[in-house]
Amino acid sequence: MPTYDEIIVTLLFFTVLIWEFSSGIYHNNKRLKGEWLVDVISFLQLPIIRPIVMLIAFQLGVLLLPKMQNAFQELPFWLGFIIVFIPDDFSHYWIHRFSHKSKFLWPFHRTHHTSTVYQTSVAFRENWLWFWIQPGFWWAGLMVSLGLIEQVLLSTAIIGVHNIWIHTGFNWGKNIYLHPLGNKVMKIIEHIINTPGLHRGHHGMGKNGVPFGNYAQTLFIWDVMFGTAIFKNSAIPEYYGIAEQDIMQQPWYYLLWWPIWKKKEATTKTIKDK
Repeated sequence: MPTYDEIIVTLLFFTVLIWEFSSGIYHNNKRLKGEWLVDVISFLQLPIIRPIVMLIAFQLGVLLLPKMQNAFQELPFWLGFIIVFIPDDFSHYWIHRFSHKSKFLWPFHRTHHTSTVYQTSVAFRENWLWFWIQPGFWWAGLMVSLGLIEQVLLSTAIIGVHNIWIHTGFNWGKNIYLHPLGNKVMKIIEHIINTPGLHRGHHGMGKNGVPFGNYAQTLFIWDVMFGTAIFKNSAIPEYYGIAEQDIMQQPWYYLLWWPIWKKKEATTKTIKDK
């Protein structure tokens, strides 16, 4: 039976998708063949893989820390929430950052960046193995074994809702930045919380693209603290995608299920030619 965090995130995901479609921002999309399939199947894979990872982590917690089972259950709710949320968000920053720097980890994450557009449907777009190496999923399972199930549900709901928000195709921040007061307010907010403008830049390439920066999941303070924050005032990147053209031209099933599927020979077309 779905939990309330799953219901909230799923309803919001489809609501924003419909909103984007009705607004007309999809009309000029010239997406590569199979891109929609990658988005849809990724979204369907997540509620299958995540519970499996959490169950394994839960069982490991029970096995390795038997005396700690439900040990945190009596903690004040918000203290428990901090214990769940902060390590999740902090560890995601580092696995995300390493995945862009490491030749070994990059194939696990690159599917998220192969979309040629920036919109809500790409929020959960990932290769299946990326879900298995998410520290937050393992941490959540362990925290459930320690008695913090309600805090895990709230943390998951917040992260999921925020993830949908930062991937929306609407460029709300642009107009806010044009206003003198709005500009000052946004600069304060963006030093604390990840926003659509910051994350859009991370997905971008060419002018205004920030492919090697802005790695935060929810709290942008990690980028600020560790020197990877790049502010572009919500400017639209030149284009979206990744530098490896051979990967950009791979079929949808390769992007979803590498390394089970092997790479096909690619043509010489570039992203901009599409």
